[in-house]
Amino acid sequence: MQSGGMPMLSASWRTPLNYLSGWPRRAAALLCLLMALGTVATRGHPPRTPTVPTVVTSHLVPAGALLNAPDLTLAAWPANAAPAGISRTVTALVGRRVARTVGRGMPVTQADLLEPAIAEALARDQTATTVELATSSQLVLLRPGEHIDLYPSAGPFTDARPTTGTTPAARNAEVLSVLPPPPATPDAKVALIVATDRSSAAQLAALASAPFVATLVQPP
Repeated sequence: MQSGGMPMLSASWRTPLNYLSGWPRRAAALLCLLMALGTVATRGHPPRTPTVPTVVTSHLVPAGALLNAPDLTLAAWPANAAPAGISRTVTALVGRRVARTVGRGMPVTQADLLEPAIAEALARDQTATTVELATSSQLVLLRPGEHIDLYPSAGPFTDARPTTGTTPAARNAEVLSVLPPPPATPDAKVALIVATDRSSAAQLAALASAPFVATLVQPP
C-alpha cells in the first residue's frame, strides 16, 4: 500500500532498519565503556619504576666496622634515585671497612668506605694516621671530611683539655674515619683516622702515648 506516492515498508523490514539506524550511538557508548575500563586498570596497576640491584645494610653499621655477609643484603633500588658508587654484589663489599655510620636499609657506596678515602689522601702525598681521643664526647662534633687541629691532652684519659700553652701537634688534619668504641666496652678509647702531611704525622707518632683533643677548624 502507498501513501502520498511513497512506498510503505513492511513490519519485517522496519525492525532491522530501526536497529541499524542506532548503531553510531551504540558504538560510541561501547568506546566510552572501553576507555573507562582502561582508566580503572591503569589506576589499579601504576607503571613500575625501573630498579637496579643495590647492596644495602641489613642493620645499622657503625663507623669503622668491617663488613661481613650478614651485614649486607641485595635490594631492588629505584634506578632514578640510586646514588653514585653503589655495589651490585654483596661479595664486592665483604671485608671492606666503612668510614662512617650507615643506617639500616641504606645503600653502601664507595664514599662510605674507608679504603677509597685513604687512597685519595695518599694520592695527595699525605699520610693516614690513627690517633686516640681524650673523651668520646668529641664524637658529637666529628664526622668524616671535617678538618681539625689536634692538641695533646693535658692529663689522663678523662681529661679533655689541651696542654696549656701548647701548639697543635697537627693542623688542618682531615678526618677520614671516626672509630667509636665497641658497644661491649663503652669506656674504651675512641680513635680517629686522619690525613695529614708527613711532618704532622711524625709529630703525632711522637706523642702517640697521650690522647688528643680535637678542635674543628675551617678547611684551607
